[in-house]
Amino acid sequence: MFRLLAGSEPEPKSSDHLQEPLSLREEFRIRRFGLGHPYPLDFLRSQWQSKPKSSVFLAYRWLMGGFFGVGVISYFTKYYRQGNCFIFLTNWGFIMCGITSITGAILVTVYHCKREIWVPPRCLVKTYWACYWITINIEYIIALTYWTAIYPEDRVLTNPIRISDFYNIWVHLLPPIFFTIDHFIVAQPARLLHFVYPLAFGYSYGIFALIFYKLGEMEIPIYILFWTLRNQSKL
Repeated sequence: MFRLLAGSEPEPKSSDHLQEPLSLREEFRIRRFGLGHPYPLDFLRSQWQSKPKSSVFLAYRWLMGGFFGVGVISYFTKYYRQGNCFIFLTNWGFIMCGITSITGAILVTVYHCKREIWVPPRCLVKTYWACYWITINIEYIIALTYWTAIYPEDRVLTNPIRISDFYNIWVHLLPPIFFTIDHFIVAQPARLLHFVYPLAFGYSYGIFALIFYKLGEMEIPIYILFWTLRNQSKL
C-alpha cells in the first residue's frame, strides 16, 4: 500500500518568496526538462498566502477539484456512448482536468493534516507537476481548435455526437479559463522546457487515434485484436 511519507525540507534563504525567477539562460539548461524542484511545498501553497497553511486555499482547491470531478463523472455518465467518447482529444483533456484538480486538492489536504515541515513524495509531486502542465496547455489547444474550426459544424442538430450547450461550455470553454486563473494563484513554478510533456501527451493521443481509425477501416473489432495478441503471447 502506497503511503504519503513524511520528510523535511530546508527553508529558503529569501523570506519573501519561495522561488526566484530564472534567467532565460537558466530556463534553457538541459536539466530544466526534468521535474525536480528544491521546494516541494510550493505545490501545496498559494503564492498569495502569508502563512505556511491557508484554509482559504484548501477550500479553493476542493472547489476546483469538486467542480471538475463532478463534471467528468456526470459528462461520461451521460455521453459514454459505449466507450466511443474516448476517441476525442477533448475528452482526454477533460479527464486530465479532473485528475489534476483532484490530485492537487488531496495533496493540500494531506499537507494541512501533517506538520508544516512535511513534504509529499517527490515522485508524486513530479507526476502532479507534469499533469498540471499537460492539462493547462492541452486545454488551450482544445479550446482554440474547437471554437474556431469545429464548433460551426458541431452545432448542427443532426450531428450524432452533439452534446448539450451546458456540457459544451463546461468541457470546451471553462477548463482553460479556470486553469489560467489557477495558474495565477498557485505558487508552483513554470518551466519553458516542460513543453515536452503536453507534446508527448499529444503524440500519445495521435498514435491512439491512428490505431483506432486504422482498425475501423479494417473492420476488426478491438476485442478480437486483443484476443489474438494474448493467444500469440502464450505460444
